[in-house]
Amino acid sequence: MSRRAKIGYFMGKKFTVSDTKVFTPSNLRGSSGSEWAMHDLVGTRSRSQYIAPKLKSYTCDILLRAQDGVNPRSLLKYFQRCAERGKVDYFVIGGSPLSSYPFKLTDVSDEWGAVLHNGVLVECKISLTIEEYV
Repeated sequence: MSRRAKIGYFMGKKFTVSDTKVFTPSNLRGSSGSEWAMHDLVGTRSRSQYIAPKLKSYTCDILLRAQDGVNPRSLLKYFQRCAERGKVDYFVIGGSPLSSYPFKLTDVSDEWGAVLHNGVLVECKISLTIEEYV
């Protein structure tokens, strides 16, 4: 019997680990900050003015391997379609969303690792770039 550990989800896809399937993000990297305006003054230093918080953004990698129970080409196409169609969703890890706002998928890059006879993609690493959608 297969026990599955749910790690999180994004764009309708559940990140899981089991003895039959491995689909998890790695190298999750994020950034946040603030927006500032600069006002030049004659004869003295410029003045800074806080405007607002920046939108949070993250990138992560997902290794898609047929031996881990996933279809690399299908998942690659799925995430590309989500990005191209402007879909948004909450990015959840460990039961907690990364933000109180959903995220838009702004970029999907791919690196094909192994292709078999007849063009069957068996290993592919995708990198997702997401940004808060407010």
